[in-house]
Amino acid sequence: MTIKRANESDREFVLYANKMIDKASFIEKSNLYKNIDIDLFENNKCVCLVAKEKDENVGMIMFSKVYWADRGQGIYVSQVFVEKEYRRKGVFRKLLKTAINYYKNTKFFTCLVSRKNKKMLCCMKRLKCKDENMSTFVLNVEDLQF
Repeated sequence: MTIKRANESDREFVLYANKMIDKASFIEKSNLYKNIDIDLFENNKCVCLVAKEKDENVGMIMFSKVYWADRGQGIYVSQVFVEKEYRRKGVFRKLLKTAINYYKNTKFFTCLVSRKNKKMLCCMKRLKCKDENMSTFVLNVEDLQF
C-alpha cells in the first residue's frame, strides 16, 4: 500500500469519499465539491492524503494544522474514509500516522465526529482517543451580529 498527497487525478475519489462521509454523518449537503479545486489543489488550505493499493484508491484523510494553547501544534482531521473491503486492515492507522508525521512537531490530533457516525466513533475508541466532552459552536459569519 502506498500513501501520497492527493492531486487533481484523485478529485473524483475525494468527492466520492466526502459523499460517503456525509451519508454516514447524516449531513445533507456538503460544499466540498464547490471548493475542492481551489482549497485542496491550488491554495492548499488543507492536506489530503490518499491510500492506494495497486493503483486503486482505497482510503483518504483530510487534515490541517491546529494549535491549542495547552497542547501545542497538532492536526485537525476533518475527514477520513476507507473503502468497505479495506476496513479493519490498518488503512486508517497508516493514513493517520502519515498525517501526524506530515508536519514536524505534531503533538496530537483532533477531529469532530458526529454522534450519528457510529463507525467513526468506534474507530476513535479503538485508537483509545478521549472524548473531551467539548461543545462545538458554529455560526456563519454573515449571520454574526454585533
